[in-house]
Amino acid sequence: MKTKLITLTIALLGLSINVASAEAPAVNGNIGVGYSSDYHRRGEVLSQEAMQAQVGFNVGLGAVELFGDYLTNHSTDSSGLDSDETTIGLSTSLFEDSLSAYVGIYNTDTDTTDSDLEAFASVQANVRLTPTLSVYKDTDDSLYTLEGQLSYDIDLDVVNLELAGIYGNTESSAATDTNYSAAKVTATKTFKENLNFYADISLSDTDARENETTWGIGLNVKF
Repeated sequence: MKTKLITLTIALLGLSINVASAEAPAVNGNIGVGYSSDYHRRGEVLSQEAMQAQVGFNVGLGAVELFGDYLTNHSTDSSGLDSDETTIGLSTSLFEDSLSAYVGIYNTDTDTTDSDLEAFASVQANVRLTPTLSVYKDTDDSLYTLEGQLSYDIDLDVVNLELAGIYGNTESSAATDTNYSAAKVTATKTFKENLNFYADISLSDTDARENETTWGIGLNVKF
């Protein structure tokens, strides 16, 4: 699995170099830390009472952007799980910026299972509610995840509110799939344009369990 991840990463980097413009690329990044009462992924609890750390980057390469993100969750509960997620991909704008398209790879690693590597493609409409449709495919098995998302930002001067809703279906085996949904509200306060403090609360539900409420707090620095 690690060999496949490295190979696909090199392929994406090679593709980004081929499409890069002659001018120097624009590079941006961000780092963050936070706490989550429970961390859910596709309706599954991956980490309980988790301390989180995240780092990401964006490199502008003309009409294409190379992006990456790493998120780690470390449970403070003695019976909890740790998890790591890595995303690397390319994005571009289409039809005079009315659509944004993304392709890449997404790797998840938890304490109890081997790492799971997926290829993904997403399309986002840059209109009100920013509807986004994403498809993920496991690189070892013919297992798919289909996910849709809507989001809306409200500027309250004091803080910025983001309202988001997610609905998806994920296959864990050829004979088993799960529907999941989530609704989330995030309040963010920005200082000096690059330091963000946030607090969020979300409701998560699947057809395999009762709904659960989670919350989190943290800070993020952009550079």
